[in-house]
Amino acid sequence: MTIILPFTTATDERNELSTAVRRLLALRHDEHAVRTWMDVPDDYDRDLWTELASGIGVAGMLITEEHGGAGFSAADLAPVFEEAGRALYGGPLLSTVLATLLLQASGDESACRRYLPAIADGTLTATVAVAERDTAPQATNRFADNAIGTRAALRDGEWSITGEKTSVIDGCTAELVLVVARSDVGIGLYALDTAAGHNVRRNPSVTMDLTRKQAELTFADAPVVPIGSASGASAALASALNVGSFLFAAECLGTARSALAQAVDYARSRHQFSRPIGSFQAVKHRLSDMWFALETAAVVLDEAVQGIDRDGEPGVLDTEHALLACVEALSVCAQGNISVHGGIGFTWEHPAHLAYRRARNAQTLFGPLSLHRDRLADLAGLSTPV
Repeated sequence: MTIILPFTTATDERNELSTAVRRLLALRHDEHAVRTWMDVPDDYDRDLWTELASGIGVAGMLITEEHGGAGFSAADLAPVFEEAGRALYGGPLLSTVLATLLLQASGDESACRRYLPAIADGTLTATVAVAERDTAPQATNRFADNAIGTRAALRDGEWSITGEKTSVIDGCTAELVLVVARSDVGIGLYALDTAAGHNVRRNPSVTMDLTRKQAELTFADAPVVPIGSASGASAALASALNVGSFLFAAECLGTARSALAQAVDYARSRHQFSRPIGSFQAVKHRLSDMWFALETAAVVLDEAVQGIDRDGEPGVLDTEHALLACVEALSVCAQGNISVHGGIGFTWEHPAHLAYRRARNAQTLFGPLSLHRDRLADLAGLSTPV
């Protein structure tokens, strides 16, 4: 079962793209494939990524035409993320798109010419390394300047970095890592070529969500190339995270849709006392709560899409609202799906817990939800919720 309201932002092109991605993932990334790649902490289905990245062209959608991309907007890419979320896709989509956004936001034309064409044609995967462990306990936002302890130093005309990064999405497989580090002049952005392998240690992280690969990266005077100005990373990072948060919200919405569909299908097929359990009032209430959370989030996300269609990029207020609504919808639908399935939903063999694990990870991947609530309240001119 798929529940989609006739939003004004749906276009023929976006519907065709959504259909193409859904068909490919249904064919190549079913539950068996999801579980197979979950057991491989430092790799992913590279053939499938090639089909997505270069065959369908998702890797270059946000890249400008002058750098080999299609020059589309984040609103055009949102259907891809929704379908990726529906299928619990674990390849380097989110990480590579975040790196793409950060490269373009840096304003470094030389770096864009060097890296973006390869990203656009699917031959280069990338990620962003920002978060650190216990760098600044007083920092409520792990993406804030005072949470950056990794050091960048210039010696004999060559830059290198020393430090540790955590929660790096696809950190074990990305060929290009954009590292946010602190130098004597401020917070800067540095490109690390992992193929060189000099003074870099990459360890897979064991997280709640095994479908999304994360890693810890340790640098010991690892050679890097500065991107943009030595103190210009903060603004570029804020811009990239804003668009990335919008796309991540679309991904969460897709996973929520899948969880609701599983619950409805089970409520129709599972019988007790000679009647489907979906006819019981308690199950109806649970399903209606899931549907309400999902469609509320869909409306909020659609408002953000309309803002992009109007202004070219998502507004920060719209993004924060969409992120909170979609993560909440995913949480409600994932927990509700387990409740409807009963005890079987908690077992390792059942797919319901996979969405639940994705939901738990989603609550912290872009920073704590409390931070986003405070930011939304500030943007809306409201007092911080208690």
